Amino acid sequence: MKFLRALGVLLLLGWAHAASYVVNVEGPIDPPLAAYVEDAFERALAEGASGVVLLIDTPGGRVDAAMRISDTVLTSPLPTLAVVKNAFSAGALIALSAEQVAVLPGSEIGAALPILVTPISEPKAADRKVISALKAKFRSVAEARGRPVELAEAMVDPEIEVEGLAAKGEPLTLTGAKAVELGVADFEAASLREALERAGFDTETRLLEVPTRIKVARFLTGMYVAPVLLALGLLGLIVEFFTPGFGVPGLLGLALLGLYFLGGLLTGMSGIVEVALFLTGIALLLVEMFLIPGFGVAGVGGFLALGASIYLTFGDQALMVGAIAVVVGALGLVLVFRFLPRTRAAHALVLEGAIGEQAPPRERLEPLEGAIGTAITDLRPAGTARFGERRVDVVAEGEFIPKGSTVRVVLVEGARVVVRKEEG
Repeated sequence: MKFLRALGVLLLLGWAHAASYVVNVEGPIDPPLAAYVEDAFERALAEGASGVVLLIDTPGGRVDAAMRISDTVLTSPLPTLAVVKNAFSAGALIALSAEQVAVLPGSEIGAALPILVTPISEPKAADRKVISALKAKFRSVAEARGRPVELAEAMVDPEIEVEGLAAKGEPLTLTGAKAVELGVADFEAASLREALERAGFDTETRLLEVPTRIKVARFLTGMYVAPVLLALGLLGLIVEFFTPGFGVPGLLGLALLGLYFLGGLLTGMSGIVEVALFLTGIALLLVEMFLIPGFGVAGVGGFLALGASIYLTFGDQALMVGAIAVVVGALGLVLVFRFLPRTRAAHALVLEGAIGEQAPPRERLEPLEGAIGTAITDLRPAGTARFGERRVDVVAEGEFIPKGSTVRVVLVEGARVVVRKEEG
């Protein structure tokens, strides 16, 4: 019985060996794509694939993600073939990492100069240290696969001049035909099937679809989605801290921050360290806001911890992500504190009584205008004050007023009672 079971397993493995596993490397190179490729190679090896084919059509992307994919391809015990439609920038490194490289008609490969994108200036070339590090990676990959080292380096470093191909000051880009002529690629093929046949791969293929979790992570970690989640999540918590109890803003803020971290956790962009740094930063900023007046060590430490968390998660894109988050958060704060107090929703959030009673109608509040009383809760800016025997839900006029302070009513607007701290 054991013999028959073992024979069945061997037959299944033999059947699986008749297929080449196809992995799509399309669109921007990012950590979710790197996670997909890593998972695909693990699955191909576990299921006994005869080889892995990388279909490459990409404008480039993050260097750290490209290096993850490159290392996965280089260290795989399975035969690898890159079929290139377009392999620019980080895509060129991935293509060169395969044992064989086939180019399709009209394809191009190269232009791998690392670019620094900032929110305050036009995209520009990275500094020489970054270029040197990436050039070394291209060189080591080219040496490992027996490809022209100087041409690989020229794709990264614009200071390397290649006569007749790239003038000094521009990175090398090759057409598919030229790449074959110079040994950067192995051959040109009219189709995937022809590429498989010429490379000696099985023509029966199995396409590995991108898993749903990777699609979700790719959306959540997008350049414009992640910072918006971060900013709105923090904004929700800020609004919650300025309103009594715990309600919709706090829950919404926690949910958005959960989505922000979920994308990173699904793809390995963030882990325990990044989450711990983020929570530490939030805690330090709260200490600075409510326990230590002014702005000192706790506030600086909080911003540094938040910045470190974002940098470890997004790498060379951290500056852009942080800048977008700051802009979105600032606009959100302006909108919240300018318009929210005038809405019915805000009245429900900040003017509900301590024992759940609704604020009294205007005619009962009008006599309070000009009255002096005492804050019986912290006003951040909403809270409760006592005027004689009356407890009234109030809103501070643009400042934090601690419990026990003397306050004066400066405005009664509908069910909204605005107070100001009364000095002396």
